[in-house]
Amino acid sequence: MSTVNQPTDDWITGSAPYVTTQGIIASGQNLPERTPLGQIAASGLLVKWAPGASDGSQIAVYITEYAVDASAAAKKAQVISGGQFNPAKLNWPAGTTDAQKLTAFVGSPITLQPPV
Repeated sequence: MSTVNQPTDDWITGSAPYVTTQGIIASGQNLPERTPLGQIAASGLLVKWAPGASDGSQIAVYITEYAVDASAAAKKAQVISGGQFNPAKLNWPAGTTDAQKLTAFVGSPITLQPPV
């Protein structure tokens, strides 16, 4: 686990640096930075958060720190595992409702708060 310096935009809305850890992005995905991720329970692989799923990926647990191209094969990547972030800066899946955004990371060390 590492601690990362805060970027200069309004991405981080808390007072502490954010935290990252290594994860494995499942094959077949090309994800932009700041994409919410879920974890498939059976494999432990990370995928784009899917609030309507039932395989574990319906629970948002991490955020991509940078763009990750795992189109051809699963790929190790640093992912954000904790901090306080601006929800407007996340790359939400198409069709994500406001209610889903509000509850996406409940129970995790990631919290969402617009800048004040």
